[in-house]
Amino acid sequence: MFQGSLVRLRAFESGDLNANHTFVNDYDTLRSMLSGIPFPASLSDEQQWLSHQTSYTRGEYQFAVENLAGELVGRCGVIHLDWKNRVGEVAIMIGAPYRGRGYGREAMALLCRFCFREMNLHRLKVSVFAFNEAAIRCYEANGFVREGLLRQEIFRDGAYRDVVVMGLMEGEQHEDCHQ
Repeated sequence: MFQGSLVRLRAFESGDLNANHTFVNDYDTLRSMLSGIPFPASLSDEQQWLSHQTSYTRGEYQFAVENLAGELVGRCGVIHLDWKNRVGEVAIMIGAPYRGRGYGREAMALLCRFCFREMNLHRLKVSVFAFNEAAIRCYEANGFVREGLLRQEIFRDGAYRDVVVMGLMEGEQHEDCHQ
């Protein structure tokens, strides 16, 4: 539906189940994005999540991210919306074998464009674990700025860790991300 030079954002299909299940059961993925206990998801759990990702969903808009060869590489979307204030909270996950190829950066650029141009949002925000440097670089490459630090917000790997709060206002997205 929305395409760049590396990836496209599209609706989830039933054939995405196994790849999604593999992605969300990778420990490095879980520890880097899930604030709760990094516990594996069953195939049934992932099927249930996938069944809720429809064009009729209101309040959460999730896209499948696929490369131009048609391989599912991850997912991204708006996970919380405040319509009154036109604020959306975004998130992205790129599966382990596909990281480091620019897919996340471009998928986030496409998502931001969708949020501002199609949803008419004014502001996007995200909370990122401070140790997830790749995610922070991805958001910064798209114009997000660090707005705050939640000290010792999550417990991970036996210690309390910080969370970086980042934001992007309408019109601030980097010019090369407008595609």
